[in-house]
Amino acid sequence: MSPPVDSHHLTDSEKRVILDAIAFLEHFYFDKKMKQASGLNKTDYEKLALINSVKAKWALGIELDS
Repeated sequence: MSPPVDSHHLTDSEKRVILDAIAFLEHFYFDKKMKQASGLNKTDYEKLALINSVKAKWALGIELDS
């Protein structure tokens, strides 16, 4: 297994792949789970907060903390 890479070492195309994967998760996991009667749980909301943080930071050109 390769060591983790700091976000400031990722290329724009690598970030795009990650953001596309996040969009896939949002659509096929979170959107569908929100429509269920049980809805989202606390862990799901924490995951969504992390996802939104990553997207917002990258949109503003801010690199993630290592």
